[in-house]
Amino acid sequence: MPKQYRTREDALTAVDTRTALNSLGSQGSPGTLLVPQGATHIVGVIASGVIDHSAANDGGFLFRFEGSGLPNGPEVIGGFATGGNVATGQQENTPADFFPLLIPVTAGNEITLTAEMTGEDMGAGNAAVTVVFDNLGSRRAS
Repeated sequence: MPKQYRTREDALTAVDTRTALNSLGSQGSPGTLLVPQGATHIVGVIASGVIDHSAANDGGFLFRFEGSGLPNGPEVIGGFATGGNVATGQQENTPADFFPLLIPVTAGNEITLTAEMTGEDMGAGNAAVTVVFDNLGSRRAS
């Protein structure tokens, strides 16, 4: 099985509030992630975010994975941290980055992906995450 990718995104509007990432641009609401048939692991995520810094604060992004597709239970990864000392209303983009992971999954089951801003309220933002699935068999993630 070649690597398979599933992407979700959504707006983040409040600090310390879980936001379901269940949008996909013009596709609207495709909902939770279905673990592809043949997949044995999440081998990484590609994540990016943007914040408008309408407040002179700092904080970060967390990404949560939950659901029956994760036999070992929920997982949380830290994404990005940012801050500013002046409320500029200026957009700050965090370039897409690859975070290697090795999380077992159950094929055919669902994963709910959520994100949240942490720290202080930095204004409005948006996060996008692409989950990378693979069948490792006896191989290890590279």
